Amino acid sequence: MTAKQEVSSKVSKSQKGGNSSVLSIAFLWHMHQPYYKDAKTGQYQMPWVRLHGLKDYYDMVAVLDRFPQIRMTFNLVPSLIEQIQDYAQNEAYDEHLLLTEKPAKDLTDAEREQILSGFFCCNSQTMIFPHPRFYQLLEKRGEDPKNLKSKAREFDVQDFLDLQVWSNFVWIDPIFKEDPFVSHLLKKGRNFTEEEKNELTGKQREILGKILPKYKELQDEGQIEIAFSPYFHPILPLICDTNMAKFALPHIQLPETRFSHPEDAEAQIDEGIKLYEHAFGRKPKGMWPSEGSVSEQIIPLVAKFGVKWIATDEEILFHSIRMRNRGEPRTYSKESALLLYKPYKIAAENGELFIIFRDHTLSDLIGFVYSSWDAEEAAEDFVQRLHRIRKAIPEGNLSNSVVPIILDGENCWEYYKNDGHDFLSELYSRLSKDKLLCTTTISDFLQKSDEPQRLAHLFAGSWINHNFRIWIGHPEDNLAWDLLKKTRDALVEFERRTEKNSKTEEILKKAWKEIYIAEGSDWNWWYGDEHQGAGTEKFDRIFRSHLLYVYELISQEPPEELYQPIKSKFVSTYFLPPTGYLSPTIDGEKTHFYEWQQAGFFDPLKAGGTMHQVSSLVSAIYFGSDESKIYFRVDTTISREEFDREGYEFVLELLEPSRYKISIKEGTAIFLKRTKEKEWRIISSDLEFAFVKTLELAIPMTLLEFVKKKEIWFRVIGERQKKEIGRWPGVDVIRFDLPSQKGEPIFWEV
Repeated sequence: MTAKQEVSSKVSKSQKGGNSSVLSIAFLWHMHQPYYKDAKTGQYQMPWVRLHGLKDYYDMVAVLDRFPQIRMTFNLVPSLIEQIQDYAQNEAYDEHLLLTEKPAKDLTDAEREQILSGFFCCNSQTMIFPHPRFYQLLEKRGEDPKNLKSKAREFDVQDFLDLQVWSNFVWIDPIFKEDPFVSHLLKKGRNFTEEEKNELTGKQREILGKILPKYKELQDEGQIEIAFSPYFHPILPLICDTNMAKFALPHIQLPETRFSHPEDAEAQIDEGIKLYEHAFGRKPKGMWPSEGSVSEQIIPLVAKFGVKWIATDEEILFHSIRMRNRGEPRTYSKESALLLYKPYKIAAENGELFIIFRDHTLSDLIGFVYSSWDAEEAAEDFVQRLHRIRKAIPEGNLSNSVVPIILDGENCWEYYKNDGHDFLSELYSRLSKDKLLCTTTISDFLQKSDEPQRLAHLFAGSWINHNFRIWIGHPEDNLAWDLLKKTRDALVEFERRTEKNSKTEEILKKAWKEIYIAEGSDWNWWYGDEHQGAGTEKFDRIFRSHLLYVYELISQEPPEELYQPIKSKFVSTYFLPPTGYLSPTIDGEKTHFYEWQQAGFFDPLKAGGTMHQVSSLVSAIYFGSDESKIYFRVDTTISREEFDREGYEFVLELLEPSRYKISIKEGTAIFLKRTKEKEWRIISSDLEFAFVKTLELAIPMTLLEFVKKKEIWFRVIGERQKKEIGRWPGVDVIRFDLPSQKGEPIFWEV
């Protein structure tokens, strides 16, 4: 037995002895990121799993090596585990990493703008300002830049190379500062080389590979417990029944179609346990329901799989007690301390569960308040609050009392000086020496505690305002639920009528995974009025992309709503509207500067969402009209000869005014219309069309059947050897209105 295991064993025995004067403290750090991987491309659409993996996931557990007397629980969401494994083992990439690895001298103008836009995304006070070169680059760009195109021209190759390095290096946790290479980069500070940058990306993979083994190591030594959440972090009560939202908010506006699929909730729990067991060699005992969301309906689903405990927020407890006591108001006296700081049990048809309730104030102090305090002052304040709680509990009740402190274990630390190391070191040091406070894992405490009080009822809600308002009720939330339900129903119908074989089984496996991903809580977090952020439009696109892929897998046409943003104030910087009539020469050449000057414009690289090599096939799309024709231009990075030789095809698909498509291959452009029988009928093979260096096309408006206003929805699809290799936009469609008379404004959106 190691010295560390001996300390852990002594602490455990002391706790089991039930010291009547010691108050148990149960930390639960919740580690979670949305599922960012695009199944079609294999690329991660946002970099946050990788970046937080460098800064938070490893150090939060590794710091305990210095404090062997501290014991605690970590909750790892299975979809996060999967993504960490993917980065560490499978050379996974995200757009930020692709732009990092590209040699600075080879960056295109669009990529340079993209780097200036996205490579400063961190808390500037703690992650940029302390580093002179990184701060200098931010000042050069401007903290709120208005014109990235002109700013990009002010940055030379070394500027971009240093920015590529700093944008990654600043996320590497201070725990690695003694590493020779990390120390070298920090000391050098500027004028990095491409070789150093490449070594840095290799160091990232090395760090990501340490994360899960470190958790398993401390779990096996008994210092930590690892809990889990349902696989893709769904709001279980709403997955079971969206009508459950009325429990706390009787007058809430619900989606048009009721979503009620407890079988999905069960699948997310089951798959989460299986992945956990594979990663850590044992089954989990505890579960943090996503966002602390509970209802009586989920209890038998959780108990079925042998889970011993769950946790949620204190407001759920007091509202559950009010259900029993006919609405008596909650008090915050010694009586409330006796109610809150102890475990409960709640019965289910197939078993029972322990349930504990987080101290909301203490948890939020760490999450939202102490970052602006001096580390010593914050740690002392926290410990003194614990002592005041201990004094409020009678001596005879202390051995059966626990203070649950449950919060996000990653996002708050970038607001702390030194990534929170100073605060945690001060806090853990004080708790290690305190003879009246003892940290514990949740399962160990429950094992030694007396038979807990039975909870007759469980209020349905989350840790946020004891309701589900964040995820349902706003028109945007409700539309997302309706689209999820419609897509799921289409998949169920496909499964019902499709003959089972190895091919269809693989399709169904992929499609159901996309449904489960779309059931995650993170997408609706950004819909509605509650939360706003720079990435809201991307979260919108990611959510819809998962549903669209289901339709693609089962070879069905998706509803048109999936091509429209759910986020009502969706603003894109990669679209420009047409500003007037066009009169281009359809010759496949850039005949003169002004011929496409008033066209609308779409930038595929800035729009993102596809693999790097795919997005490079199309570099720009232009569109517009005159009184009688609609014009399209596609700039490609492929020669006409290679296009024909390698079996490429472009499909320009129109979804409004009706379903049309133009197939462009082998020197021809064929115009087709979708019939009511869902077949494609040729309308014309005599369009104005040319492809030399660019692809240019004109469509007479007389070929289109407009029902109401003249509105065009379109996208471009690239195929090779009859296999789709990319589409632009990746999820949305480009939309613009045709003016009814010359000089009338043209409206556009995506």
